[in-house]
This record gives sequence, C-alpha cells and structure tokens, in this order.
Amino acid sequence: MATSTAIYLPTDSVLDANKHDGLGMVLSAALPLSVFVIANGLGELAGVAPLFFAPFGLPGWVGAVLHVGSLPLFGLARWMVAEHSAAGRRAGWWLVGLMAATIALPFLVAPLDFLMISMLAVTLLLIGMATALRVAAVSKRAALIMLPGLAWMGLSAFVGLSLAAGWSPPFSLTNAQGPAGQ
Repeated sequence: MATSTAIYLPTDSVLDANKHDGLGMVLSAALPLSVFVIANGLGELAGVAPLFFAPFGLPGWVGAVLHVGSLPLFGLARWMVAEHSAAGRRAGWWLVGLMAATIALPFLVAPLDFLMISMLAVTLLLIGMATALRVAAVSKRAALIMLPGLAWMGLSAFVGLSLAAGWSPPFSLTNAQGPAGQ
C-alpha cells in the first residue's frame, strides 16, 4: 500500500521580490515592467496611447525604450535598499512612488502643452532626485544604479523647459509683434 505525505511549501516566500537571491532580484526588476505592460493594456482599452520623449530626431521607440528601461533600474535599486533598515524601507517606498509616476507620465501628457509637460517632467525629476538622495543614504550602489534613468529624466526636463521657454512670451515673438523679419 502506497502512502502520500503532504509537503508544506509556503507560497508567499517563493515569489518574494524582497528576498535577497537571484529570483528576488529578477522579480524586483521585472515587476515594474509588468505593471507598465498592464497600464499600457488598460490605456489601449481606454483609447489612451502613451507618448514618449524622443529628442534630436530619434524615433519614438528609442524614447520609449529609454523611458521604460529606467523601470528595472529603479526596481533593482528598491531591491537593494528595501531590507536594510527603516530608512531603507522608506527609501524603497519612495522608489515605488517614483516608479508609479514614471509609469503614469506617458499616459498623462497627451492633452498638455509644452509648458505643462515640461513642468511635469521637472516635477518627476525632482521626485527622482529626492528619491536618489534617500537611496544614497542607505546604499551608494543602489543610487548609482538609478543614475541612467535620472539622466534621461533630466534631459527630458531640460529640453522640455528649453522648448517651453523658446516658444513662450516674453522670449519668443508674439502674435501682436507680427512676423519675424519686419
């Protein structure tokens, strides 16, 4: 007669993104991307397409890759600091907020003008810099991992503000001044 023995496998520890092993690292990097894919699907259902920053004549997909490519870096930084201390857990929540804002940004910019988009990009950059300072207090390496994403946000904010300043009064011609060259 054969007997069977039940084996207890706790499912909550198998897929723990905070666990400091290879699977936890992969999950921490992949979860923000999967949330973006879900947000993209929901946006598609609602008829809202994400718009990405692609300067200097780059194709839009390059801007999308660079924007979405910052999400795994932020996820890895969160994985590196989340279990260190109370300050690490707080920095981890700041990173979750930064990732949420990074995911939401491309869906929010469609109805906005240059000035509002650049103000939103600067706000996201400031949140990112504040998060990086909190992360750096816990782990310098985690803050360095965040840098490529923050650099792309900084370029976006700089170019956006430059365009807004170049096409807004008092820096550019207004309609009352007539065409240039008169």
